[in-house]
Parts: sequence; C-alpha cells; structure tokens
Amino acid sequence: MSQEKRSYSRIDTRLKAHARRTSDVNSPKLFRSQSAPMASDLRNAKLPEDVVGFLQEMDRKLDTILGLLSRDQIRDDFPIDLEVIEISGAGMKFRTSESISTNDLLEVVIVLERAPLRMAGAKGSVLTHDAGSNIYGFEFQSISDNDLEAIIQFVFGRQREQIRNARRS
Repeated sequence: MSQEKRSYSRIDTRLKAHARRTSDVNSPKLFRSQSAPMASDLRNAKLPEDVVGFLQEMDRKLDTILGLLSRDQIRDDFPIDLEVIEISGAGMKFRTSESISTNDLLEVVIVLERAPLRMAGAKGSVLTHDAGSNIYGFEFQSISDNDLEAIIQFVFGRQREQIRNARRS
C-alpha cells in the first residue's frame, strides 16, 4: 500500500481469502457478512442466564453449519484464491497465482476464523504489486461496519496473543 493508513494496527498473518473482479466499488456487494452477535440483545431480554447461554451456543452452532454449507458457493462466486499475509483495518497484502494488475477493483472475502467460521468482506483496489515476491497491496474502499469491526477484533486478538507469547519467552 503506497500511502498506508497508519490509524489502524496491522499484523502479519496467513489467512485464506477469495476474490472476484468488480467494475465499481460502490455497487452492491455479492457477499453479505454475518449479522452482529445477539449477545447484547439476549442480556437486555432479562432471560435466565442458563437460557442465554443455551441460545448463544445454538447461535454459534448454527453459524458454523451455515458457514460450512455456504463455503462451496463462496468458492463459485469468488474464483480467485488469495493468501493474506498482512492485514489491518485499512487493507491487506496478499499473494495469488492469478494475474492481477495494479488498479484492479476486487471484492474479497477473508476467512478470519475457521471454527467458528468468521468471514469479512470488502471491496477495494489493488494499489501495489511487487513482481519479485508476487505480493499485492490492497486498500479497503467499501467495507461494512460489522466487517471492519471483525477485522479489527481479529488484529487485536492476534496482537494480544503475540504479547502473551513474548512474555512467556
């Protein structure tokens, strides 16, 4: 990313992602992310704590099942396989064996967690390409608040994990 947005933390990672070419970053997205967790709604409903726990566990299991069922559809709709090697709230760096050019517009779906399945989607443009290492820089230009929050939570979670591991060493 030529002019990186430093207002977001970033981390090195290895995530799978899928992409498709698009002609307009403002057009409707093909991928719709999962809705926000219902935990706060359940707490405000004044249900017994055991019932809240049961419903949250059922919600998590249903999300996992639906994610597994939709995995093949995502591969069909987003035929370009990516390996995300760095991510932040502003964008990501990735590798791919596909032919992609600078300024290409893409819609991407990033697999943040496999169990339970958590994905985030965004539209944006390829800003840089390092031909020597075949690494592309991608800037998010159209991303929902839920997807941005999921990415930020993922980054912070990994940073906490790195700090804990560093303390143990």
